[in-house]
Amino acid sequence: MATREGVEKIDESFKLAPATVKQQKLIEKLLRDFPDSATMLEYEDYQREKTVGVASEFITRAIEDNAHKILNQRTYADYIGTRPGAERFGSHGLFTDDGVQVKLKEVSQELNAHQGNVWTLIISLRREDAERLGFNTGIRWRDMLRTQTQALADSLKIPMDHLKWHRKLIMIR
Repeated sequence: MATREGVEKIDESFKLAPATVKQQKLIEKLLRDFPDSATMLEYEDYQREKTVGVASEFITRAIEDNAHKILNQRTYADYIGTRPGAERFGSHGLFTDDGVQVKLKEVSQELNAHQGNVWTLIISLRREDAERLGFNTGIRWRDMLRTQTQALADSLKIPMDHLKWHRKLIMIR
């Protein structure tokens, strides 16, 4: 789709420039504040190729993975659904396993009131693997995740009737 004949290609050559000083300083701070970020595939990529694009991917992922430590849950839910680069299904990027439209304000309120565990799951692929496997759009990820709800519940040892999920937000009651 992205390379078909007649498609308008966006010049993203700026992403190949060396990582900016601001990016480098932010990465240093993220690694100090969240040392586990050094184990991310995106950081491994950054160590090999210190470009604007790769640095940006690591920064986004590190902030996303640690947002719950930085922000309160209302803001966190808003951030997950509306963060820069989020593919949106309407006004935000959250979706459910059953196709019901997510009301972001209600999800935020529900999270704030929820007394049980809230799990944040990150499923990550290298860009080349996502391309090869056909998981290079939000719609493809959404469709795949919807087919794996039972496997997810089984893996987490959560009864299906206790699992409620929104993209990246999983609550156990």
